[in-house]
Amino acid sequence: MKPVLPKAIVIQLLPSVLLLGLLVAVATISVMIILILPIILLIKCAVFLLIIASTLYFILRDALLILPWSWQTIEVDVKGILKLTNKRQQQFKPQLAASSFTHQYLTILNCKRDGLKWALPPVLLLPTFSENIASQFEAKDSLRRLRVWVRLFKHDKNHQDNFAISGE
Repeated sequence: MKPVLPKAIVIQLLPSVLLLGLLVAVATISVMIILILPIILLIKCAVFLLIIASTLYFILRDALLILPWSWQTIEVDVKGILKLTNKRQQQFKPQLAASSFTHQYLTILNCKRDGLKWALPPVLLLPTFSENIASQFEAKDSLRRLRVWVRLFKHDKNHQDNFAISGE
């Protein structure tokens, strides 16, 4: 198989203060809206607890990367094969779903089920801010190359021949 990428993409995920703040802000606004609604107090309390529980779960999984199934590493080898590694060091080679989203400030990688009992959780990538200029530049470059890979290449096993780099 011909190489798709000139160099492999490796992204080590770090806890995200930005995502933590966004999740807390959304939960706070949601709770305030529920408190204003003219519904029974018992229902308000139940919804309030559900909002807090789900927010705590997503903070632990996606923002702080503490849970065992939190993603730790994203790799795309030169052949264009995606490999995800979680905190338990389990490795998955999923196919990207068409619902994956990429933008300069947010990338969401959704994976197809492809024979798995449970769907894999999405990978959320937000810009990171580091004091080390060299590592920050390398992280931004890896994230940029990942966004290009997601946008330009078909991610279906039946279309592996479409991965050829133009100009060869």
